[in-house]
This record gives sequence, structure tokens and C-alpha cells, in this order.
Amino acid sequence: MARPFCLLSFAAMEIPSKVSIFNRTLEIKGKAATLIAINEDTGYYEVVLEVQQRNHTVLFPIAETVIIFNEALPTIAAEFEVER
Repeated sequence: MARPFCLLSFAAMEIPSKVSIFNRTLEIKGKAATLIAINEDTGYYEVVLEVQQRNHTVLFPIAETVIIFNEALPTIAAEFEVER
């Protein structure tokens, strides 16, 4: 599976991490979960999700799933000044 082209650089996030999951196929919108692993080789996120009051390990396809980390990235101060 080819990786999408991206110009942005992202800070590393801790795994496991608390996340919100969005998946159209399962009609999940912002459900709380814990991200356990990202398997790029097989194309799945591995998360622990509460379903009917019990925790289940669920594999979500990366291409069809949006994950938002609950903890925001720290603000990084710019190392340069703009002259005016």
C-alpha cells in the first residue's frame, strides 16, 4: 500500500493513547477509544472500543477511519523572527 504524499511534519504521539474515532461504515462519530497500534503494512488501526458496556479490540481500516487524539499537541515557539 502506497503512503499518501504529505509535506507536513508531525510530532510523535504516545501509543497507547486516548482518541476519538470516526468511521462511516460503522456509523461511529466521535466515539471514545484507546489507540493500541497502527499497522501500516496491513492498513489497520488497532483500538480498544467499548461496545455494549464491554471493551473489545477492533481493527479499523486506515483509509476509512479518522482518529483524533484527545490530547492536543504542545505549542512550539518559532525559532525565527520576521523582520518588518
